[in-house]
Amino acid sequence: MKKTLYMAIIGIAVVLMSSCSHVDNLPEWAKRLNEILIPDYMQGNTQVDVYFKYNQLVNGYEVTAKWMPYDRFSETGVVVMNFLNKNTGMEFQYFGEKYQSSDTDEISFAKDFNGHKSGDVHYFNYTSPDTLDHFKEINGNSPLGYYTPFQFLDIDFDGKDELLMSDWNRGKAGNDYTVFKLSENGLQKIDYIPLDRLTNVDRIDLKNESLTIVECDGASDRAEFYYSHKERKEGIIDAPEFHSVSARRLNVEMYNKELGSPFVLDSIKENTVSADGEYRTTYIVIGSKIVKV
Repeated sequence: MKKTLYMAIIGIAVVLMSSCSHVDNLPEWAKRLNEILIPDYMQGNTQVDVYFKYNQLVNGYEVTAKWMPYDRFSETGVVVMNFLNKNTGMEFQYFGEKYQSSDTDEISFAKDFNGHKSGDVHYFNYTSPDTLDHFKEINGNSPLGYYTPFQFLDIDFDGKDELLMSDWNRGKAGNDYTVFKLSENGLQKIDYIPLDRLTNVDRIDLKNESLTIVECDGASDRAEFYYSHKERKEGIIDAPEFHSVSARRLNVEMYNKELGSPFVLDSIKENTVSADGEYRTTYIVIGSKIVKV
């Protein structure tokens, strides 16, 4: 009994010494990440602390992260990313419950990968949103970067950049993007239409300040929603019965609750094939009505 207890104490001591050792050997930027208070909902999911830093400043920010994979061999985990503007001193954090990127995949799927270890430190080169990808080729050179894990872009056309975080979904529509406003109080998520959902297939016209949101339901059901940068002063009270599943995804109730938002629905195009036939229909918004053209 005494021997078992002794060995248990020795085991605990070894674990503690190992933990202290990897913390002591961390670079200063990684040690600062350990001082950031992690929300309660992100705690208790992992025992592995992996650190990474981008070699380049991104939009003036030094970007570092503490990534905590769900287990030693997981490609996904929770993350706290710290953004420090080296010119202004502005600092904020992004907290993610399920984080994975093209950069972390380079680690997790490497041929010589033997599992994540607490104290691992990685340095990444930032992939610019201007990097060519197949979505840019088919989508008018979109400002969204398919391989870019995060980027700064004035997506609401107010003259100030927002932070766009990619979920690295890699679906038929590419990745989904969550948009955040930057403030001295941290990040504020934007969840109004159409910035509540952005993907790589959506078209962003920076010159004309408009967004085209693309919805698909299989190969033969598609709708495009055209939004322009205007204050939303009027809701929709009269809408037709759309033919396509994709067009019916327009959430009129939510749209009407968001009066004052900086985007207005101008028109809709739907294209669908069903047992009843093929429908290629265009609608325009006139006042509070959606009218078939």
